[in-house]
Amino acid sequence: MRAASLLLALALAVAGCGGSRVPFEPTPPVPTRQVTAAELVEGQWTATPTVFRIRQSALFEFRGARVPMAGFLVLDLQHQEVRLVGLNDLGVKLFDLGVTAEGYQEHFLLAELSKIPGLTGAVADSVRRIFLEPQPGPNDALRIGGKLYHLSRLEGDRRLQFTFGGPGALLQEKTARGGGEDWCARYYKYRPVEDTFFPGGIVLQDRRAGYRLTLWMEEVNRSHD
Repeated sequence: MRAASLLLALALAVAGCGGSRVPFEPTPPVPTRQVTAAELVEGQWTATPTVFRIRQSALFEFRGARVPMAGFLVLDLQHQEVRLVGLNDLGVKLFDLGVTAEGYQEHFLLAELSKIPGLTGAVADSVRRIFLEPQPGPNDALRIGGKLYHLSRLEGDRRLQFTFGGPGALLQEKTARGGGEDWCARYYKYRPVEDTFFPGGIVLQDRRAGYRLTLWMEEVNRSHD
């Protein structure tokens, strides 16, 4: 998606999570059934110990800056690692980051972007939260509503909640509040990728740090190397 299209999509979106407008159709609700926390977790793409290779478009908003980009991402769920390369719509490399659950490594950053304090850290935090950590666990507390399933746990001062729903009871939202965090990630447009389902659109909003990341998954493949 070109920069103009990304900015148009932004104009249709309102910042926030849980009820705000986003450039993706909401997942249609379906009635819930009796399941265990372990069954919910096992049915997600996050539980697949594999490597996904992803081509995506993104819009990152941070401290007044709007950075539309194309991205190439390698998601290694077995080793809990992400390698992300961001390009502008002319194909110029903006950054190259390696992200793990514990931190990130900056392999390259365009000089102009280095003038935005904290940009790569914010991108790395977003990628980590969306793809790596935190993840729902089989021992999380389970609450089943009429249309949604909720898993939650407390980690120190941080409360985590994971919401599932729609066909297949797939991950719809994860939130973290407390312990210096206040953010929400929402997942849309699931589609089959071999024997699992992967989201086609993702929005992460960090209310405390004041940034928002919107991702359009253009192509997702599983690696068999």
